[in-house]
Amino acid sequence: MTKLNEIIDDKERKVKLDFVEKCWENWSEIRKLTLGRITNYLFSLNAGALLVALTYVAAKSSNKDIQFSIWLLSVGILCSVLHAALDYYMTEGSFSAYRKDVKKLYDNQMDWHEFVKRNENRDNYDWLLHILGWAGGFSFFVALIIGVLQIKCT
Repeated sequence: MTKLNEIIDDKERKVKLDFVEKCWENWSEIRKLTLGRITNYLFSLNAGALLVALTYVAAKSSNKDIQFSIWLLSVGILCSVLHAALDYYMTEGSFSAYRKDVKKLYDNQMDWHEFVKRNENRDNYDWLLHILGWAGGFSFFVALIIGVLQIKCT
């Protein structure tokens, strides 16, 4: 296997270093976007659920159905917060591992093929994020239906 310092051809070396830089830029951008999503999820869901609960309670007395709806909204918020937090920490972990691999590559402790293989085979828990996303969406949808059914047409 070829280490970075063993690559003599300047063009081949440049291509490989450009690849590293592109991946670095991608990981950096993903990291920033993940942080933004955490903030957006927390604000949007908390504000929306609070508005719904306060509006209903201010207009009418509480009942078991609206309490159940509020609990479902709380579950939806929890799922979204867990999704955002896991997404952030998984991205952070992958980016940290990538940075270590880049250092090993640059220090000639890792050959090019191993570097590419590791970059393509990072741990992936997308299935968990999908479950949390769907659970949060389902909770919100059911809570919305229950809330709408509380509106009495006169």
